[in-house]
Amino acid sequence: MVVVAHDGAFCDRDGATNCRGEIVEFARRLREPVDAIVSGHTHSLVDVVVNGIPIVQSRSSGTAFGVIDLGPEGSRHEVRDVLPDSLPADSAIASRVQRATASVASIVNRPVATIVGNLLREGTQYPLGNLIADAMRAEGKGDVAVMNNGGIRANLREGPATYGSLFEVQPFANLLYRYTLSGAALRDYLEKLVGKRINVHVSGVVVTYDTTAAPGTRIRSVRMGDGSMLRPEGEYTLVLNDFLATGGDGLGLGTAARRTEVLPIVDLDALVAYLRGLPQPVRGPTDVRLVGVGAAP
Repeated sequence: MVVVAHDGAFCDRDGATNCRGEIVEFARRLREPVDAIVSGHTHSLVDVVVNGIPIVQSRSSGTAFGVIDLGPEGSRHEVRDVLPDSLPADSAIASRVQRATASVASIVNRPVATIVGNLLREGTQYPLGNLIADAMRAEGKGDVAVMNNGGIRANLREGPATYGSLFEVQPFANLLYRYTLSGAALRDYLEKLVGKRINVHVSGVVVTYDTTAAPGTRIRSVRMGDGSMLRPEGEYTLVLNDFLATGGDGLGLGTAARRTEVLPIVDLDALVAYLRGLPQPVRGPTDVRLVGVGAAP
């Protein structure tokens, strides 16, 4: 019985001491006869035994791989680093990779837009996140859109943006959801976004909030994209990706929506279509949309 989980941990440099995190707590609570756990999510080295169960996590990006040997006399486990000269090339695999790469090259290298300046993931609010949220709102035809920072997986470099480079930014193929909800419900959702450390980008709204107030009471004002103030009795549409829609990062909408639509639009396709429709070259929007006032929380 092997558990493969998108839950991780952090340990000391050896990967075996002072380990803490979701997968460690999960292993400690297990009462079922699990033989091994392969963990992920935190991109860190984990090579430890918890509750008699070996757990490995081989960092990320192919820099290492985990090995667990299970047998009647017990188990052995390790995480092996991948060094340039540690493994001989496998000609059969190399040939398959070459053929696969060639078969999609025309799609990967297809030009989409030209980007002015490097759009980097720096801090919690940055132009690339604004751009993605704008694409979701425009292509999803909503009043407001929210994009989780954890779904932005790469920087977008200055110059030609290809389908391949945009795929690296948004590789998860999340569908878009559009919700119809009251202004009061939208304000409640925005309160959820600013109730803890900001980890999203928004489009179609400027939220001013008090960082010193208690969560749930932080918002001072909400100005919509057309310049009007949010009306509690009004009706608005909100676009989310399916990660958030299904409760990711604890930012699901719950039962507040009057109507829910699953759109036939993948987030990457929305970004591609939006960029193609913009005047070229494209500059990342630098406006601040989540405006914190008061002392840092």
